[in-house]
Amino acid sequence: MKSLFKNKNFTLLFSGNLVSQIGNTFYNFAISWFILSLTGSAFQAGAYLAFGAILQALSVPLAGVFVDRLPKVKILVATDALRGIAVLLAGFSLFVLNQDAFILFTLYGVAFILAVNHAFFSPAAMALRPEIVKDEELNQCNALFSIIGSVQALIGVLLGGILYTFLGIELIFILNGATFLASALSETFIKTPHKKVPLEIPEAQKERPSYLEDFKTGLAYIRAKRGLMEFMVIVLVLNFTFVPLFANVLPYLFNLELGRRPLDLSLAQMSFSTGVLAGSLIVGVVGKRLIVRNALRQGLTVQAVFYLVIAVLIHLVTTDGLPYHVFFAIFATTSFFFAIANMWVNIPFNTGMLRAIDADVRGRVLSLLETLSGGLVPLAIFIGGVAIDMLPLGVVALILFTLSLIPYSLIMMNGRVDALLKTL
Repeated sequence: MKSLFKNKNFTLLFSGNLVSQIGNTFYNFAISWFILSLTGSAFQAGAYLAFGAILQALSVPLAGVFVDRLPKVKILVATDALRGIAVLLAGFSLFVLNQDAFILFTLYGVAFILAVNHAFFSPAAMALRPEIVKDEELNQCNALFSIIGSVQALIGVLLGGILYTFLGIELIFILNGATFLASALSETFIKTPHKKVPLEIPEAQKERPSYLEDFKTGLAYIRAKRGLMEFMVIVLVLNFTFVPLFANVLPYLFNLELGRRPLDLSLAQMSFSTGVLAGSLIVGVVGKRLIVRNALRQGLTVQAVFYLVIAVLIHLVTTDGLPYHVFFAIFATTSFFFAIANMWVNIPFNTGMLRAIDADVRGRVLSLLETLSGGLVPLAIFIGGVAIDMLPLGVVALILFTLSLIPYSLIMMNGRVDALLKTL
C-alpha cells in the first residue's frame, strides 16, 4: 500500500478526505448528543437524523448524473467549500441564538446543506478512484479509504466527546467548517485526465441525452445486471436493522438511559472504530487473495453472532442485570470484532462493484446503488426513535437483531445473488 502514496493525486484525495471526515465525525457525534439533551426525546433526535438522510437519498440519483458529466475534482472542491462555509456561519450564529426554536431551525438548515452536498461529493469521490490509481491497486486503494473511515471514527468520536464536554457545541461547528475548507484546498491540486469529444464528430451527434434519460440509463443498467437489483434490496433491509443501533439506540442508552457523559459514548464507539481500522488493514494485506463471495458469507455469519451479543448486553444493562463496568468491557470487545467482520464484507464488495460497472455509467450507477442501499435509512432512524419512546431499549435491540436474520438468510440462499457474487 506504500506505493499508493507516491501517487500525488491519491495522496491529495486521501489527506483531504481524512481531515474533513474527522471533522464531520466529531460534528455528527456532538449533534446527536446535543439534540437528545436539548429535547429529551428519541423521536425528536430520530426525526432530525432522518431529515438529513431523506434529503441525501433523494439527491443522490440526480447527483450521479452530474458526476458523469462534470469534472469530478471540481465537484469535490465545490461541495467541500459550500459545506465549510455553511457550517462556519451556523457556528457563529449559535453564539447569539438563545431560544430552542431558533437553534433547531439553524440545525435543520445546516443539515439540508450538508446532506445535498454530500450526495454529490460521495459518488464523485468514489468514481474518481479508478481514474487516479492503477486497476491492480484498486483493492488496496479501497482498503485505505476504509482506513479513513476507521481513523476518522476513532479520532472523531473521541474528539467529539472531549470537545463537547469542554468547549461546547458552537466551537465544534467552527472547527468542522475549517476541516471542510482544508479538504477543499487539498483537492484543488488533484489532476486527472478528462475525455474530450473528437472534433470530427458532427454537431448533431454531440448532443447529449437529458438528465432524466441519463438517470434511466443507470437504472436500466442495474436491472439488466443479473442479481444486482435483488442484492441491493437485501442490503436495504440489512441496513434497516443496523442503522437504528448506532443512530438511535447507543446515544439514547448512554445519554438518557444510563446518564453517562458524552466522553463515555465516544470511548464506547472507539472500540468499533478500532475494529474497522484493524479490519481494513487485514483486508488491505490480503488484497487480491480475498474472494468476494466467500468474504461476504464469512463476514455476515460472524456479524450475526456479535449482533446478538450486543443486543443481549443492552437488554441486561438496562434491566440492572449487569453492572455498568462489566457491560462496557464486554461491549467494547464485542464491538471490535463486529467491526472487523463488517470490513471483511464491505471492502471486497466495493472493489467488485467498481470493477463490474462500466466507466461511462459508473457515476450514475454508484449513485443509484447508494440510493438503494441507503433508501431505508431515514425510515429506519425515524422508526427507531418512535420505538425507543414506546418500548424498553433492550427490547428494541433484540427486535433489530431478529430482523437482521431475514436478509442474512436471503443472502445465503438466493440463487441470483449467489450467481452475481461469483462474478465479482
